[in-house]
Amino acid sequence: MAQKLFDSPAMREAIRRVIRSRMALKGFEYRDLTQRLRALGVEQTESNLRSKVNNGSLGAQLFVYILLALDLKQLDLEPMVEILDDLRSADEAASEGD
Repeated sequence: MAQKLFDSPAMREAIRRVIRSRMALKGFEYRDLTQRLRALGVEQTESNLRSKVNNGSLGAQLFVYILLALDLKQLDLEPMVEILDDLRSADEAASEGD
C-alpha cells in the first residue's frame, strides 16, 4: 500500500485536508500561516503557500514547518489514515460503477 500512496493523488489530498483542517481549528487564513512561517525563518508568499497546500505537494521540511507554525506539537496519523481509507473506498466505488 505504501508504494501505491507515495506521491499519489490520495496522499496529496490527505495532506491538504490535514493542513486545512488544522488551519480551520486555529482560525488561520493563509496570510496568518505565511506570517507564522516567516517568524520561523521560512519565506513563502501567500499565493505560493496556498498553491502548495491545495496541491498537497509539499516538501518534508515545509510540511514540518507548517505543523510548527500551526502549533501542532504531536501529529496523530489516525485522521490521515481515515482520509486515505475514505478516498480508497470512493475510488473503489467509482470503479465498480464503471
